Amino acid sequence: MTGAKGEKPERAQHLPLAVRKELVLDAALRVSLRDGDAVSMDAVAAEAGVAKTVLYRCWSNRETMLHALDERESSRLAEQLATALDAAQAESDPARALHGVLVAYFAAVRDSPDSYRLLYGTRVRADRAQAVQGSRSRAITRLTPVLHGWLDGSGSRPGSERRASALAALAVGAAESGARLLLDPEPDWSPEELADSVRTLFAGGVPAFDD
Repeated sequence: MTGAKGEKPERAQHLPLAVRKELVLDAALRVSLRDGDAVSMDAVAAEAGVAKTVLYRCWSNRETMLHALDERESSRLAEQLATALDAAQAESDPARALHGVLVAYFAAVRDSPDSYRLLYGTRVRADRAQAVQGSRSRAITRLTPVLHGWLDGSGSRPGSERRASALAALAVGAAESGARLLLDPEPDWSPEELADSVRTLFAGGVPAFDD
């Protein structure tokens, strides 16, 4: 409800610009998930409960607003993964550390599903895909030295860094696939169950495929 005529737009003017921008991006996220590429400034203004003049004080145009949204959500995901990796580096057992990273990552998906749906949903714009790739590259870069240390503590084995980079890319891909499973209401997976499955693949392969 907007209350008396002009009440909500007037109240919005008294909020600090940084706060108003975050609220507008929250509204843009909801509209993007609902409308896909058809998201408009009119729809975001209506969702945020502000006049378009307030919206344009936050973002000069639709493209700038959506780019800021993509960057905010991809940065959030990168920060969540970085926190999990920092905790993993203190763990001496690689299998247990990997499991901890995956549980933390999948729990973040469960707790912030809209962010993941925006970036990994079925309708991803080309420019949004660039933000996703940037987030993926940062994750691989961050994970590679962790895996390198586990594979070869001395760093002296030929090709160990190359192998670590490949495993990091595979691990990030597995994490993204697990995130999509969590966003699907059927079947109902838990972060722990998915982390166990991925760890099984990395720790010893699929037992049924053993020669």
